Amino acid sequence: MGKLFGIDLVCVAIDDKTEEDFKGSIFTQYSESAVKFDSSKDMLNKLDEIYDDWGFPEASDKARSFIARRPAGNQRSMPMDPKKRLVNMAKERKPRDISGEKGKKASFYVLTEMRQHASWQGRAIWIEKDKEIEFKSALELLFFIDDALNTV
Repeated sequence: MGKLFGIDLVCVAIDDKTEEDFKGSIFTQYSESAVKFDSSKDMLNKLDEIYDDWGFPEASDKARSFIARRPAGNQRSMPMDPKKRLVNMAKERKPRDISGEKGKKASFYVLTEMRQHASWQGRAIWIEKDKEIEFKSALELLFFIDDALNTV
């Protein structure tokens, strides 16, 4: 079976499919609890929240603010390298093996390498069929998942 390795690897487990959509859970290497989602849109939003919390892959578009926020004493501080935040998390929490996590309908490993041009780029594996793709957008990832679910 194909294998993906990465500090930001997640498992998307699909438990139910309707004609229009699907729902399931997201498993990460840094949490024992699953993140439930009720639709493909909800899945993307929750993955975005996870990536934002990790600080990696860093989003290319961020909300802008014109309010200056400086630390006490007007000291300038360098922001923490976003990838270092995830590296520190990996050291503190000891990444767990998510290979045993499966959905009732299908399961996918997703490795999002970049979030640029208001979308995602990375690789995904349909675990049950050992089929791998490179996606250049979140929409391509959704098409891959949907095509897999239509053959189950």
